[in-house]
Amino acid sequence: MENKKTQPAQTNNEEERRRTRIQYFFKVTGLKKPTFSDPHALLMALGLFVGLVLAFYLKRAMPTVVFSGACFGFAFWQFWLWYSPYFQQKKIHRNRATEEEMSAWIVKDIKEVVKPKAIQTLSLNMSDVRPENFIIIPTPIYWSAPGIDGSQVKRCKLSDGTYTYSVWRVQILVLTKHYISLFKCNFNWMDLSITSISTNEFYFQDITSIRNDMREIEFKFIDDPEKPIGGGKVFCVTNFSGEYLTIINDIPSLNVTKVVSVNLEYIVSLLRMVIRNRRFGITHEEVSSQEQQAAPTSEEKHAQTVEEINSIEYLLHKREDEMDQQESQFGGAMTSSFDDDSINDAPEAPAPQS
Repeated sequence: MENKKTQPAQTNNEEERRRTRIQYFFKVTGLKKPTFSDPHALLMALGLFVGLVLAFYLKRAMPTVVFSGACFGFAFWQFWLWYSPYFQQKKIHRNRATEEEMSAWIVKDIKEVVKPKAIQTLSLNMSDVRPENFIIIPTPIYWSAPGIDGSQVKRCKLSDGTYTYSVWRVQILVLTKHYISLFKCNFNWMDLSITSISTNEFYFQDITSIRNDMREIEFKFIDDPEKPIGGGKVFCVTNFSGEYLTIINDIPSLNVTKVVSVNLEYIVSLLRMVIRNRRFGITHEEVSSQEQQAAPTSEEKHAQTVEEINSIEYLLHKREDEMDQQESQFGGAMTSSFDDDSINDAPEAPAPQS
């Protein structure tokens, strides 16, 4: 009984420490020693000077002790106001997470907090959807947005020159057997809160176009209201009725960490292939001769094989084979940190927006 009670408590304590270390990472990004130009330093020097003058010129003991002591006490108080923030920052900086931990934790938290929320909100039947059918695309939010506490919108520069962010617009594209679903939300990494949820879905046969654009992002930097965010790469899916799904995959001016980047061209080529095959079907003649030889002969098994070939799972695996062939020719694996079969601590994935 004791072990069962202590184990959840230990897990909660570890999670609380992890959250604190993440918050520390954004709270103190570097250490700067106090300078003598600080007003508290000048007041401290003045207090010391006046105290020494009084101690030297006053002849009577009691006034000397009282006035000089008051000046020295004032000087010590100003010293504490001047130097104590540095001591606090030093303590926080020492206990903050490492860059490697932050990279692993952002992927972990999006997969373990946001992805289940998307599954629940979209009412997905996980027996019909495989892990590789999820395309997770996070894009940082670094502007004033409704429902977001501006004091928690932060970023921190990493050793490779890129930035990691505290608030994200997480977009999850789900390719099911018959339709494409999109889940969007704002994800505050500081407290794991999810807000501004929106969803939409199109049947594959209703999709009329898929394209990539560069569009202007109509926001300003939260720490520089005069500076526009600039352009971003936008992925857009349109259906017959004129409705569209949009995902902002990359905003160059935000220089986001590569751990959450995704290859947008891969997503577009994948969806185009899926739509072609869902619209026109895949015949056995399009399958390799080896696969045809292995196909069952009975009508029931034949129908089952055709259904499997037309499924999104089959198309995804075929696409993976094509990408492996391209990689062997040109180099560069197109993997994502958010793939369930990828190494948790090693990332490279997609990115969207609000």
